[in-house]
Amino acid sequence: MAEVRIKDYKVGSTVVIQNAPNPGIFYIVRKGVLAIDTEHRLSDKVLSRFEPGDSFGLVSALTGHHFLVTIYAATEAQVAEIPVSMIGSYLKSQSELAIKMLRLYSRELRTIQLHLSKLDTPEGRAITPEVLLHLAQKYIEWNKPHYAARALHEYIPWAESNNGVYLEMAKELWSSVEKDYKPIVFAAKATPVPPDTMIFSEGEVGREIFIILAGSVKIMRIVRGEEFIIDILGAGELFGEMAFIENAPRMGSAVTTQESQIIRITPEQLVSSVAEGVLQKIFENMARRIWFSHQRLIIFKISDPLVRMYAYLYNLVRNQNLRTRERGGQDHAYRFEITFEELKTLCGIVRLKDSTHANFLSSGNFILAPDSITIKSKKRLEDTIAFYRAKSGQIIVETK
Repeated sequence: MAEVRIKDYKVGSTVVIQNAPNPGIFYIVRKGVLAIDTEHRLSDKVLSRFEPGDSFGLVSALTGHHFLVTIYAATEAQVAEIPVSMIGSYLKSQSELAIKMLRLYSRELRTIQLHLSKLDTPEGRAITPEVLLHLAQKYIEWNKPHYAARALHEYIPWAESNNGVYLEMAKELWSSVEKDYKPIVFAAKATPVPPDTMIFSEGEVGREIFIILAGSVKIMRIVRGEEFIIDILGAGELFGEMAFIENAPRMGSAVTTQESQIIRITPEQLVSSVAEGVLQKIFENMARRIWFSHQRLIIFKISDPLVRMYAYLYNLVRNQNLRTRERGGQDHAYRFEITFEELKTLCGIVRLKDSTHANFLSSGNFILAPDSITIKSKKRLEDTIAFYRAKSGQIIVETK
């Protein structure tokens, strides 16, 4: 039977070893200090020590991958080893620890997502509510007045309180889209939200966090005049979690892609107001999002847009396998509710040659529908990108 174990370590003793498989364990430091072996430390990893309350191993525990570094006890230390299946029950009674962990994971995910949208610059990080007016103008241009109405509804009160230069222009635009504004009235429990509803806009100020009980939500932002999809989230996942970091403007817009059931809560309510099983899913899904986003960064390095799309679809399959805990077994079809246009933007492709599109269709392994893409065979997809797959299943791209 799975159980939490508490282990004591003497100075210099090894806690985990680089390249060893994670046996499905999540680690939390209870006492002392752990350090990353300097010979194994990742060049881009800021964290070099783990102190009481810090944690590690969640992503590798869920994905079944090996440890990337060696971690040892820099002082006498005590570490809790928690089976990944028990995260929800362990953290339910430790709200401060749960919040701390979610802040850390949210910060890591935010950094990756800013890289993905190619806005990881000082200018890109300085998102302010002033962007809402620009977004409203863009949405009107794209014939999406309901999106524009949401952006203007949030911009005008902010501009009135902050001497907004373009307040009168915003009010004039608002008069043209006011009829398209449909506020969401969130109940204490799950609230039904229609498809294509903007829950919040990029640049909007807010602290609320949202949990998807059913349905799907895409997180997007406008990059160089084009819509860039940061992520598509499903049941059990949360969004708006950057409120854990600071009360700052939203870094992206959240829009439902289908009829959805959503809960809205404050950061302080997160641990206390959700069930143990939901808390378990939140941490599992956060870890998968970090893994998936890391893989997406690697996929962006593939120069061939056709292979990039193949690799992204392959990781969608792997992500689904992690969700359902499916291990190998019989080859079968996978259906994902994304359009071909969304697939392109998820892969950072603005325009695609007709010949490349034709090659994608000629493979015979995909069924394109107006609202979905079906992969007939995972095995055929794996063979297509064999050059970019490591033995562990990770996508790798050699850089010179």
